[in-house]
Amino acid sequence: MTDDPNRYERIARTCPPAKLNLFLELRARRDDGYHEIDTVMVPIDWRDELSVQRIPHPKIEMTVQWLPSEQIVAQRLGIKKDSPTGTSLLDIPNNASNLVHRALTSFQQAFDITDGFSCHLGKRIPAGAGLGGASSDAASALRCAAALCGIPLNTPQLTEIATAVGSDVPFFLGLGGKNSITGVRATGRGEHITPIEVGRKLDFVVIFPAISLSTAKVYAHSQIPVSPRDATDLVEQLRDSKATDFSASMMNRLTGPAKKLAPQIGEILESLWQADLRMCQLTGSGSACFAIATSSAAAQQTALRLQSSREPGAIVMPTQSTQVPARIDVT
Repeated sequence: MTDDPNRYERIARTCPPAKLNLFLELRARRDDGYHEIDTVMVPIDWRDELSVQRIPHPKIEMTVQWLPSEQIVAQRLGIKKDSPTGTSLLDIPNNASNLVHRALTSFQQAFDITDGFSCHLGKRIPAGAGLGGASSDAASALRCAAALCGIPLNTPQLTEIATAVGSDVPFFLGLGGKNSITGVRATGRGEHITPIEVGRKLDFVVIFPAISLSTAKVYAHSQIPVSPRDATDLVEQLRDSKATDFSASMMNRLTGPAKKLAPQIGEILESLWQADLRMCQLTGSGSACFAIATSSAAAQQTALRLQSSREPGAIVMPTQSTQVPARIDVT
């Protein structure tokens, strides 16, 4: 760990990506309240913006704003900020309930850092969407803090902190400092990660309806199947650069309970199907849904058509698979 005389002037910046679950099966209930899962995730280039700076007192200062603006996001979602729906969708905490705040606090404790951190989070990834935005932000905050404090990014303690902060955080953190993870298969409660080298870029259309879902509620309404499905076939297809149709191998066991809690999800999936997109699915515990397009141009064109019919009332986003962890720039 370095004692840089300019440590309070340096700023670490990054753009945390979202993720999509191409496969999610429930295998068992655990005694700790979590579920044993089998899931396949890929990062996508729908990104937040995060900057972190050290400060000379031991506290976490955090500001959050929507990008490009809260007004534009509210308009696309068709909501008013001061309505109950607007409050639940647009209010992002800047205190200890935010995973970024929690990750930085844990980092201070783990590495005996007596300084604090000031961070600014620009949000594009919706909350309560199953897109992993909060987990990605937390992982990027850990990497930014490590870069500012001279701690190697492959330090095992970072993974330990990430696992304690949230199940998806280790995925976004990367494995052993690697910078080319294009997909993973995760088991356990999501913390046991096996990298997948996805054979080609994947293009998606993602729709986030104006509703957030509680992960705990969706899981509470779920049931463990008698014969859980296995993700191996999908993993092998993803590694094949010539594979184009994953529909028979994709699935999400949480789709049923999510649709019961939010009937809009069924409508969103139907709209993707009507737009001639066949590999359509819920991501995570919802509420965002996605479909795989045949090309970047097809994703862009289909997203424009769906924006005209679904917005306001939802955010429709063409996006592409990317890699984790997000790059850190320190200036």
